Amino acid sequence: MAAFSAAVRLRPDNPLGWWELGLAYDHLAPPMPFSWGDRPEEEGPASAGELSQPALIDRTSSPPRRIPAVGVEAPAVESSAGAPLPVWGYARWPLPDAPGGWPGWWVPDEPVPRTVLFAAVPATVTFRVSLPVTPAALVFWMGMDPALQALQGDGVVYRVWVEDREIFSHTLRPQEVRAGWWPAQADLTPWAGRTLRLTLALDPGPAGDTNGDWAGWGDVQLVEAARAGGVLAGAERRAVAAWRAGGISAQQLVEAGEEARKAKRYEEALEWYGRAARLEPHRGDPWYYAGLAREGMERWEEALAAYERAVAVGSFTGVHRSSPYYRMGVIYQWRLEPRQLDAALAAYESAIETDDFSANWEAADCHYKRGEILFWKGADPDEYIREFQQAIELNPRHDWAHIRLGLAYYARDRDAVRAETEIRQAIALSPRNKWAYYHLGEVYRQEGRTNEARAMYEKALEIDPEFEAAQKRLESLPND
Repeated sequence: MAAFSAAVRLRPDNPLGWWELGLAYDHLAPPMPFSWGDRPEEEGPASAGELSQPALIDRTSSPPRRIPAVGVEAPAVESSAGAPLPVWGYARWPLPDAPGGWPGWWVPDEPVPRTVLFAAVPATVTFRVSLPVTPAALVFWMGMDPALQALQGDGVVYRVWVEDREIFSHTLRPQEVRAGWWPAQADLTPWAGRTLRLTLALDPGPAGDTNGDWAGWGDVQLVEAARAGGVLAGAERRAVAAWRAGGISAQQLVEAGEEARKAKRYEEALEWYGRAARLEPHRGDPWYYAGLAREGMERWEEALAAYERAVAVGSFTGVHRSSPYYRMGVIYQWRLEPRQLDAALAAYESAIETDDFSANWEAADCHYKRGEILFWKGADPDEYIREFQQAIELNPRHDWAHIRLGLAYYARDRDAVRAETEIRQAIALSPRNKWAYYHLGEVYRQEGRTNEARAMYEKALEIDPEFEAAQKRLESLPND
């Protein structure tokens, strides 16, 4: 990151430098989840309205949880009119990351809003924490209320204590305050697996001046020690900012992912889609293509989760909104055991109601599959016949829609002529479809046209000598 940061400073017009810088940050960021059923949504920061005491977000647990403070000490504070003011609270402070906190690294200029637990100085906030056996770290960002920066005296001292041992101390001076957020971490590895008293303290600066000392801990949280650097760097945000600075688009990343997916390099494809989703979080396309990759990996539940996310996220550009619904229906109908026909039907109906398919063949197959399920569920024949007719209107080459429509005509009207016409159309479209010959044989058999039925079953067996259904029908026919 330091090397690529230097590169973009020297050549800010070179997109490749920005791409590589963003990629370096991306490697530091947590992986983009494309199976939302695997891990719960992370718990957000505390807010003043929902807590009666300060809280620490513990992200070493799954799901993340809030740890309320067991003690708070802060001096009484009054307004200029003599009214009491709160001695602690939560606020949202937008400050840039201080470049001095990341020597040699590129830091975006945009302010970063962080949820701040602030307190009047001097203050201590104590928590009772049970640490995991995996090494953990306390991370936070040091900063002061931007509305009061002109009033700061000699700064504020941040301290972290474990039991009676001070493990972190930093004096945030006024000139540092004006630079923005300063990253900080306290290593808790020596206490892994133990329950302990963790104390956050704010003290006045070297001169003891508390003027304007509304300081706070930005997004204070427990994280796995191995992730602390990436969390503090805001690696995901910086990767996105670098790519945007280099003019890199989410569409370019999706296209790279599609190249990998079509070559069956599914894990690589998911990495590209994850970057695209980071770059444009309100775009559904990366999630849709991640669903296709998960299907290629035969991870059906994860594919469903990706499609659901695609629909929930919002806008699409390369694909259309009905497409994820259609793919969800296919998985519910054919990939899960047992089949979930009601869920499949609901997905197909959502796709049809949305009426925004990526291609006519997809819309046709959606109508066909809806009709197929209606047929299986014993619906009114007129209803599923309309679906098969609509499928053929949208895609006249849909062989199975012709087969099903012919069988439906025969079942409803005993109309062998229309049935034969539709099924023979399917055979003309797909001469190697063994089921077309089999079903035409079934119509002939029920009509008493034994020789013609035999010829159809034999044709089906030529295509697939192991075709058990055709073999059984052939053996059941009476001899001439």
